[in-house]
Amino acid sequence: MVKPGLAAVLALIGAAPAVHWISAYQGGHVHSPDGRWTVSAQAIDPDGEAMRTTAWLAGPGVKRRSLTRFERGLEVRWHGDIGKLVLIERTIHFSRIVVRTLGPREIGPPDRIQADIEQGLAKLRRLGTIGNRIIAFGDSGQCVLAEESGLPPGWREGSYVARSAMFRLDVATGRAVPVKDCPGARID
Repeated sequence: MVKPGLAAVLALIGAAPAVHWISAYQGGHVHSPDGRWTVSAQAIDPDGEAMRTTAWLAGPGVKRRSLTRFERGLEVRWHGDIGKLVLIERTIHFSRIVVRTLGPREIGPPDRIQADIEQGLAKLRRLGTIGNRIIAFGDSGQCVLAEESGLPPGWREGSYVARSAMFRLDVATGRAVPVKDCPGARID
């Protein structure tokens, strides 16, 4: 087990991506490896109407900026060297990637990573319904294995079939590019 301080040091030198987690049910906050930025979220009220909470960014020149809404958990991956933050919303059945700028507003090209992944998967075996979408990062944190499963076209019940593909994430440009291999990425 890697201690939190050691993970931050490894992330700063590029040996491991800085990855943190916020549960929507417990709320919480995570700090960037350099300690300058914080992503936080309040816990959802399990008895309330809203089953989603908002992730907020705070840091130099940013008192409180809304990043995204999520309902179960949010994985936070810091890319401070290029001024970006990768957020992965995870539910029981779906994963979704959002890239945000570390700063008061979005700068640079628009984020198309999730759309690129969905379009890449749509070019594979057709599905009539999509019941699951899981995204797993590779060892480098620069690529992902994405898998969707659901019923074949025209089926109302039966066994799910799956389609999967691997993508290299270009966080700086907000794009996902299909690749043949993503070492260390696996979905159990």
